[in-house]
Amino acid sequence: MEYRGKKIVVMGLGGYRDGSGITAALYFAKSGAKEVLVTDLKSEDELREQIKRLKKFKNVRFVFGKHREKDFEKADIVFQNPSVPDSSHYLSITRKNGIPIINDWSTFLEKNDNFLIGVTGTRGKSTTTALIYEIIKNASKRKVFLCGNIGISPLKYADQIKKDDVVVAELSSWLLRGFRAVKKSPNVAVLTNLLKDHLDKYDSLEAYYKDKENIFLFQKKKDVLVANKDDAEVRKRVAKAKAKIIWFSLRPFSKDEGGYVKNGKIYFRSGGKEEFVAYAKDVRIKGEANLQNALAAVTAAMAFGAGVRSVRSALKSFNGLPGRLELAASKNGAAFYNDTTSTTPDAAISALKTLSLKKKRIILIAGGQDKKLDFKEFAKEVKKTVKEIILLKGSASEKIKDELQKIKIGFSEVSSMREAVKAALSSAKRRDVILLSPAAASFGMFKNEYDRGDQFNREVRNILRKK
Repeated sequence: MEYRGKKIVVMGLGGYRDGSGITAALYFAKSGAKEVLVTDLKSEDELREQIKRLKKFKNVRFVFGKHREKDFEKADIVFQNPSVPDSSHYLSITRKNGIPIINDWSTFLEKNDNFLIGVTGTRGKSTTTALIYEIIKNASKRKVFLCGNIGISPLKYADQIKKDDVVVAELSSWLLRGFRAVKKSPNVAVLTNLLKDHLDKYDSLEAYYKDKENIFLFQKKKDVLVANKDDAEVRKRVAKAKAKIIWFSLRPFSKDEGGYVKNGKIYFRSGGKEEFVAYAKDVRIKGEANLQNALAAVTAAMAFGAGVRSVRSALKSFNGLPGRLELAASKNGAAFYNDTTSTTPDAAISALKTLSLKKKRIILIAGGQDKKLDFKEFAKEVKKTVKEIILLKGSASEKIKDELQKIKIGFSEVSSMREAVKAALSSAKRRDVILLSPAAASFGMFKNEYDRGDQFNREVRNILRKK
């Protein structure tokens, strides 16, 4: 698609430094667009840092605090930020007027044809993507770029990436819409799992899963699909894939190719040959869910061509990502874990199971904005493992309260992260675990889930410093 001389509306600037909206605006401004109109519901003050980077371009204009119908009627192209739902009234106007709707991946893929390893799933995709990147970076002589839903748009690299370079990307369901537009899928696709999520943005779970299917929908027979054999929904969905399927599982399996755990050891089978890769205990990141993420990464990396030595080295050195069961601090025997990216009940349940002790030692900070998910099982897990639960404000918190009251579990409520951390510390004893695992979205009280995690880390450090 040609952008020179066009009027392009960027819908949603975003808050990440190298995220989709800001990177697209910079890319189109440099590409010679006649006008790049950035329109965002946030205020100018909220987007101050992003705006500074665009001020030098004479072809960039802004609309803050609202969207205007006329801008979507007269545009040549509309860029859809991943956070903007397909059901948006303004996108309906765009379609009615026959105007192309693009995102950063459709733009990147139209121009670049690099070897792509893409990872999606409801949970575990960030960790899996980062670990694949670490393995491939050290195993391959080719230059490797990391991007996607981790907060880095591929457009950041669009003009510097070379033909033989490899791209490793985390792909949300929203980003995968761009793949459908250009009818492309990754050369190596990874599907970690399929669980309930984002029902605040999708009309149905089926619609959410359909977007996920774009990870393999346009693959060719020579491509590879790495799939979770332990997930029934994944098994059902990938049955329609054209690519070669390579599985990963926490249990041993026969005949099929892929990675699995047997007797505390990780193996990879290819061409009928079983190869020992590493001990499960070599995986530094905690919990069964992270062992599964590691298996997905191992399987994808070895399908790409990485050797056992590179894989084993990465497993032993990889410490995980911030905000994913991150040990934020420890003092007087108490541990503080930041699990802010657990934005669903299933994710928080996994965190509770990973950190649960024989005695109830977990003080849980949870709650936030609802994604139209159910909290019944979450409340049951709280009853089993949690000593005290502290709820942040939000619509999800109201649903959590209802479920807790049904099973006669007490709770306290706070209006800031500072209050939450103070309340947790006031009742914490030696060997207790203070866990931020919200089970909900961050909107309202925080800029995003990373801001929520940063505030938790900061308040923990500040309070411990004073003690």
